[in-house]
This record gives sequence, C-alpha cells and structure tokens, in this order.
Amino acid sequence: MITFKKLEESDLEQVLEWRTSEHVTQFMYTDVEKNMDNQRKWFEKIAKDDTQYYWIIQYKGKAIGLISLNEIDRLHRKATFGYYIGDLTYSIIAGRIHPYLYNFVFNDLQLNKVYAEVMEGNDGMMKMHLHYGFTHAATFKEHVFKNGKFYNVEYFELLSSTWENECKKFHILRAEFLL
Repeated sequence: MITFKKLEESDLEQVLEWRTSEHVTQFMYTDVEKNMDNQRKWFEKIAKDDTQYYWIIQYKGKAIGLISLNEIDRLHRKATFGYYIGDLTYSIIAGRIHPYLYNFVFNDLQLNKVYAEVMEGNDGMMKMHLHYGFTHAATFKEHVFKNGKFYNVEYFELLSSTWENECKKFHILRAEFLL
C-alpha cells in the first residue's frame, strides 16, 4: 500500500539524508549541504508557499522517499513535479508511484498539464515518463552545469486529456494528498 503524508518538520532529517545521497543528488540540478539549519530554513520557506507542496512517500507505513508538486500555476492550470526514492530497498516500486500523483493533479486539483525536466543520463526516468503518457517536448542543450560539466535537460509534458483518454488503466491508483 502506497500512501502520501504531508511533509512535516519531523521529517527533515530523513529528507536531508536522502537528498544528500549519491543516488539522488546525481540527477538533481543542485547539491545541498548536509546542514539542518539550512534544511529548516528551506522548510519554513516552502511551508508558506502555496505554489509547491511536498509529501513523504510511504510504503506499508514506512517512509521511502519524497514527491513534490512545484511551480503550481493556477491561472494556466499547470505544474511541475519531482520525486525520489530515498531508501533503495524500495526502488523496485519506484515506477508505481507516479499515477497516484497524476490522478490527484488532474482529478482533484483540476490542472491541465504536468511537466518535468529530466537531466541527461537519467534514462530510467525518461522511460517512465513516456510509459505514463508524457510527450517529449524539447531538449535544452547544455542547460545545467554540474561537477564541471554541462548537461542537456529533456522536457516532458503530460496533458489531462492524454491522461484521461490514453492512460485509463492507471485511474484506479488513487490516494489522499493533504495540502
């Protein structure tokens, strides 16, 4: 059973541990310092921002990762999102998590589009987006500079109509996301 718990201050230490681990940070645009004061400042900022929400991904009650909805644009009804599995023991279920968020985004929030940027080399994530109906919309050449090198970034988007009409088999995967 996959559930989503709103990120709380008590989760910050675990999230920082995940976020600074190599398997997570390698595909993030930025690296964060392992600093709890900075983590608390980040949390205080996002807690007041209604254009982004964060949830702890739980599998059978155990925290295994983080998922977020970001840059929520209510006027144009679109948002981007991010996620990672922090506990690699559960990487096998990583691909099953996305439909829960898409159903929430399109059915509950009534957004029209969700989009994602994927850094070069993260082939598994690119395949997962295509599996769930995303369209590859653009390649941003040399878009991110990290570890002394430029990386391309692939831009993917999923429309509500595509999700509704072409991804029906995933519509049963529903969960509560508290805002």
